[in-house]
Parts: sequence; C-alpha cells; structure tokens
Amino acid sequence: MEALARLVVRGGPEPGREFPLPGDRAVIGRDPDVDVSLRSKAVSRHHAQIWCVHGDYFVEDLGSTNGTFLNGKRLERRMPLAAQDKLRVGEFTLEFTLPPTVSLREADLVIREQVEADPANPDLYALHPADKLRVVLDIAHELGSSLEVQPLLDDLLGHLLRLFPKADRGLVLLFEEGRLVVRAGRSRPAADGAGFPFSRTVVNKSLSEGVGILSEDVRVDDRFDQSRSLKEADVRSLMCVPLIGKEDRGLGVIQLDRATSSGAFQGEDLRLLTTLGLQVAVVLENVALQADRLREEVLWKELSLAREVQQGFLPASLDPRSLPGCELFAHVQPAREVSGDFYDFFLLDDGRLTFYLGDVAGKGMPAALFMVAVVTLARHLAGAGGSPAETLARLNDALATHNSSSLFVTLAHGIYDPRTGAVVLASGGHPRPLLRHADGRIQEIPGPAGRALGIAAGNLKLTETHRVLAPGETLIYYTDGFAEALAPDGRTMFGLERLAAVLADAASRRCLEDWAEHIRAAVRQFTGSAELQDDQTLLLLRRV
Repeated sequence: MEALARLVVRGGPEPGREFPLPGDRAVIGRDPDVDVSLRSKAVSRHHAQIWCVHGDYFVEDLGSTNGTFLNGKRLERRMPLAAQDKLRVGEFTLEFTLPPTVSLREADLVIREQVEADPANPDLYALHPADKLRVVLDIAHELGSSLEVQPLLDDLLGHLLRLFPKADRGLVLLFEEGRLVVRAGRSRPAADGAGFPFSRTVVNKSLSEGVGILSEDVRVDDRFDQSRSLKEADVRSLMCVPLIGKEDRGLGVIQLDRATSSGAFQGEDLRLLTTLGLQVAVVLENVALQADRLREEVLWKELSLAREVQQGFLPASLDPRSLPGCELFAHVQPAREVSGDFYDFFLLDDGRLTFYLGDVAGKGMPAALFMVAVVTLARHLAGAGGSPAETLARLNDALATHNSSSLFVTLAHGIYDPRTGAVVLASGGHPRPLLRHADGRIQEIPGPAGRALGIAAGNLKLTETHRVLAPGETLIYYTDGFAEALAPDGRTMFGLERLAAVLADAASRRCLEDWAEHIRAAVRQFTGSAELQDDQTLLLLRRV
C-alpha cells in the first residue's frame, strides 16, 4: 500500500476533494489534463507546480495571472512545502498533507508477530474457534446498524473488552483534518484513572504498513524512548490494528493493552482483532457516507433557496410599450444551482435604457454572493446618473475597498436611447460585444476591453464606444461560457468564429428568445453534453 502526499481542498469550490501527488512533479491549473485540475477562470491553465526531491517537497508559481500564495504570502520563487501548509490558487485553498511517517528502530519494540490486514489473508480466520467467529459476525451486524460515529465506537470498545478478557484498556484513534486524534476510550474499573496512552511510533507503523502489531512486553527494551507514555502507564502487552478504507486509505487504529505482565496477548488475539478492524473500517465508511448524504440533502435545499433568491435580483422583462421600436431579451443559464453570471436593465428617468452583463470569477456560493453585491451596487450607482465609464469607475472603487474575498468581476455596461438608436458602451474586462446587421453579417464592435472590477481601486482609464443602431441591427453581449465551451477532446473551444456563425444562421428566427435557445443548442451539440461547463448568459438588444 503506497501512501501519497495529497492536496486537500479546504476552501472554495468542492471542499474536501483530495488530489494525490504521484511522481516527482505535479502541475496545478485549469487545464483538464494536469495533475490537480481546478475548474475556475481565476486559475491559469498551468498555474503552479509541486516538486518532490529526495522526499522533500517544493512549490513554485508558473507565471500565473493571479499568483500563487503559500500561507498567505505570494510566491516569488520556489519554496519548501511542509505538512498542513496552505496554498491559495484562485478561490481555492489547498492544504498539503503528508502520509504518516515511521521512525521505528528494530530494538525499540519487541514484536513477536504481525499480521497483514487484508480480507484475502486466510490466516485471519483459519485459527479461530467457531464461537469466536460467531461473535465477530454478531459484532459486525450490531455495528452496522449504527448511523453515528461516536455511539458506534463506544459500543465497539465495550464489545472488545468483553471479547478480550486480557485487555485492561481500549481506544480508537481516527484521522481528522490530517492528524490522528483519540475518538473513544474505555477501561475496566480496576484500570480507571490510568488514561489512554498510545505510541505514535506503533500507530504510524501499523497504518503505513497496513499490519496488525502485537507486543508481548513493551518494557523489555530500555531504548524504547518514544514509548515513554506507555511505560508511565505501566503498559505491558499491546495490540494495535489499522482501520483501512477503500483505496487503501488509512482511517485510524484500534489499540488494546494490558497492564500486568502475566497473560500477554497471543497471535490468535491479534488475528481476531485484525479481523474486527476490517469490519469496523467498512462500517465507519458507511456511516461517513450516510452523513455525507444527509449533509448533501440539506445543502441542496439551501442551494435551491439561494437560487430562488438570486433569480429574484434579475429582472424578468420590460413592458414593450416602455421601449418603442426596441426588443430586449436576457437570460442566465447557471452551470450549478447558483451562478456568478448576471444581467440587469431598467429605465432611467429620461426614458433611456441602462443595462449590464457581468461574470464573477469563480463558481458556487462565494461567486453568487459577490454577484448580489455587484448587482445591488451597480443599480444604485447607475440610477444616480453618469456615463457608463464613470459608473464602472465608481463601482470598481466600491468593490475594491471592501473586497476581503479577493473576487473580481468582468462587467459590460451600456445606455441605449430608444428614440434615436444611440448607444454608449463601456467594458470592465468583459468580452467585446457583437453586432448583427440586418443582412445577417456579424462583426465584433471595436473598443478597449478595460480591466476587471474589484481588484484594486483607482483610475481604470476606461473609454466609451458610441454607436447608433440601425433598424434591424442587434447588439449581442455574452459570457465566456459560450466561447470557451470545450469539445469532448478537452482541448477544442467553441470559439468566437463558431458563435458568430450560429448568430448569422439565426436570421430566420424572429424572436430573440428563439435566438438564445438556438445558440445554447449549438453549444450543447458541440460539447456533446447537456451539462454546462460554465454559466451561460446572453443579453440581446435589437432595434426594429
């Protein structure tokens, strides 16, 4: 069983997801082919890499756009990695974990026998009397009916002290957040007050090698320095067996010990306890799975409610009579329950239409909450008057001043006059809009893209694009969930050229809502999946 270093997601999307780090080099990035693939626009395709040199680990940034942070400090050069170090890559916080280490000298522990903890090992069962096998099955059946970890462990130790009359104490240690902690302990009345000592050396050896360990007398060797806690507790005989889950994942250990020198544990006892350890590991994983399912049900209910609240911030439509000679359609198709994409539009007091379309970096709840803040601020600032560039500049300062989450947003903003067809556009890092002429030709409207909002306060040096829409022309804003959608090969993108071709092909579809569905259907056919890779948002404005 090979134990690997890992990166565990502690913050951001997909918390709890683990990435094993095999080999001497592991690349972190947005590209689906790298070792640690993080699907986020805030993550570069090849963002950072981790090196293993003679058992020591190092991390370095690969020239990423947003940088890599080690324990809160931006990486400027290759730096060493230690267990429980935190890496921030985009909106992801990754914890670096190492497998348990073993520092055991042969003379430190008298090990008379060790047994491989493998269900296929026939020696686990061959030497057991029939009555003990029945007890094992009874215990497994009873433990399998428990749905909570703590009562399960307490019951288990009670059974073990009855099954092993030689044992004075029993304890269970489990991995929690990358370290072993005592989750349950029980002793016989005569041993009360002695505590629950254990040797990390013994525990690490049992877990790393996947074996049950028997020591007939831990006091025989004076050089057993790392077992001082066992000596102080007057531990004589000891058994320690691993709890091994799926994919050889170490869950923890069970330890039984005896304080008197007579009646030491024997090989038969070790086989029986190791057998039980295999059963308990299965039960622990089932309990954890059930708890995860319950948490998922609660989470999905909360996300459904969050989606309803978020959708409530987006306008449904405008009365056509308030926009004579103009058609408007906007829609968000989230890749998850909640979205970082958004749009907004409303009429100013002078009858002009103001509109936005934006894309928050990241996905999930953080992006959705940031999106609500952007929509609220943008609506307030646009209502106060000012050109699109001025409004974006004020919005950027407001976001950057109180942006502890380090999120940012690309945002397009425009003001349209339905009486003349004149439109004024400004962009904060958003893709340039497209214009469909009445004859079906598609062109990209030129103009500076600017930079994303919320990164830093100060002058964005935004410029505005002025244009008059001719009758039959349509202004098209979109988010990169369309252009950056990937084909099944994981490399080919839908791209601007295909998007323009689909828009030109939509000439016969007079309804803007049909246009939008035609575009989404083309992307679904290209990706070969109805599941979205990223949020997809459109805003279509046509002068008729």
